[in-house]
Amino acid sequence: MAGDADLLRGVGAAIAARRRAVGMTQLSLAERIGRSVQWISAVEQGRRHAERLPDLVRIASVVGCTLDDLIGRPVATLTPGTGPSQADTVTALREVVMRSAGPIPVVDPAPDLAGVAARVDEAWRTWHESPSAHQEVGAVLPALVADAHAAHTTSADQALGARTLAGAYQIARQWLHHVPSGDLAWVVSDRAAHIARAADDPYLIALSGWALSGTYRNAGHHDEATRICLVSADELQARIDPADPPKDLLGAYGTLHLAAAVGAAHSAQDGRAWALHRVAQDTADALGPGYSDPWTKFGVGNVDLYAMAISAALGRLDDVAELSANLDLNNNVPSVERRAAALISMARGLLRRGEDESAALVLLEAERVSSEWVHNSRVVRELLHELVVRDHTRARSHARGLARRGGLLTV
Repeated sequence: MAGDADLLRGVGAAIAARRRAVGMTQLSLAERIGRSVQWISAVEQGRRHAERLPDLVRIASVVGCTLDDLIGRPVATLTPGTGPSQADTVTALREVVMRSAGPIPVVDPAPDLAGVAARVDEAWRTWHESPSAHQEVGAVLPALVADAHAAHTTSADQALGARTLAGAYQIARQWLHHVPSGDLAWVVSDRAAHIARAADDPYLIALSGWALSGTYRNAGHHDEATRICLVSADELQARIDPADPPKDLLGAYGTLHLAAAVGAAHSAQDGRAWALHRVAQDTADALGPGYSDPWTKFGVGNVDLYAMAISAALGRLDDVAELSANLDLNNNVPSVERRAAALISMARGLLRRGEDESAALVLLEAERVSSEWVHNSRVVRELLHELVVRDHTRARSHARGLARRGGLLTV
């Protein structure tokens, strides 16, 4: 299409201009981002797409510009579902978080801590159970964080206050993972860690490591994400009584190993990824099939999901297909978000095998589970980008329809 061709040429020209401006050759740029000179040349001439968003991110980092500079418009305009309501939520949340760095004004009457704690729990339930969780949680998030701060400051029950405030920051970090938010996700993750340390709560400390690792992984720092998880897991293990291990601490220990396994997989550390996954599997088995952490949803089903995500990250496409065929999404996976994520991983594996039509159909099933998760997924945008531009006509109509509904295509 003419629009696609214009976009190709525009992005390619911007990359070439930025590269020349810093005195970099195509060879040097190719070496820095792990691509070939032929690939760089084709992208700059508009003969091919920079197929994945991480490619553009790496190019922007190397030549010292922003994604906006390369694509000619704010990245937020390319994010399906990031309309005024989400932008307003990010702005409001940023204001609350930044204001809380100093003395917090006394609220009279102060929010009831038990009531705020119940609202945090409800936000987590919504996050995992509602097909429109991002919209619903976003609608209450700024007020929830503000009230959690006020309740923590005024309540005599500092343990519950810390857990409530940390929970509010954790759900905020989860929400921010899906929208362009600059450095706000880093600030929120750091706040959750600070609160956990101040309260000396091993569960909160462990989950703050989990949250921080997700922020690192989202930024592409997979080795650091893995390191943070393993350091947090070692610290947590030292505080678990093996004779009477609390379930929430065991669940947090398993969660940290799952996150570490994903980071290792993205770093192409095959054996290490599966060894870490095995620790999580053993932990889930010890907790039993009925266990599910209310915040992280760690449990037997979640461990199975991560096996598929790890296989996809390692490029084991046949394993993804086999695991997906044996996965009972409806009975073993209690989270809408995780069910949608599993289907997205399945589609990713199918696409890498060249099974475009099957990948498109799986993405449609993921959209049925939760259109919101699919329309706001960066991974889905990358997959649709590949499906739309590749000449596999049987999949193209499915992919274009989904891309239009998600706002990725306007025509």
